[in-house]
Amino acid sequence: MAIRMSFLALLSAAIVSMAMPARASNIVPDALSAVQAEVAKRCKTAVYGEDFADYVDFNNDRLVDAIFNLGAVNCDGVPGGLCGNVGCPHHFYIRVAEGGFFLAAVADLYGYDMKKRFGNMVLELKANAASCGRDDSEYCVMTIRVRNARFETISKK
Repeated sequence: MAIRMSFLALLSAAIVSMAMPARASNIVPDALSAVQAEVAKRCKTAVYGEDFADYVDFNNDRLVDAIFNLGAVNCDGVPGGLCGNVGCPHHFYIRVAEGGFFLAAVADLYGYDMKKRFGNMVLELKANAASCGRDDSEYCVMTIRVRNARFETISKK
């Protein structure tokens, strides 16, 4: 009987540990410092523009999240030096109620706007045309809703 109970206790502990979020270990106390540390690995000298950091509740949980536009970094004297052919890296950090942030997404974008639709904030992302399955020179505009930590595409055009 004691062996069966200890086995059940061990099995229960294993199930509980599997149910815990995998991202819990990736929570950072300060998203800005985390992104600046990453930039420091790539740039000897970094100058951050005024549109580098945006603090807004983009997942509608009433906690202020953070979006970092690495295109606003002057890296070693090169404006937008961290950008590539398909846009500039944008890091989307979600604030957790227990404190801190976790990196929810990274996307190469030409820009984004926050819009309110039906009472909820949505992201309107300007991406490379290939993101919409096209090969023209126009932006692909994707409307994204974020629920908790899941990014859901509402539309692409």
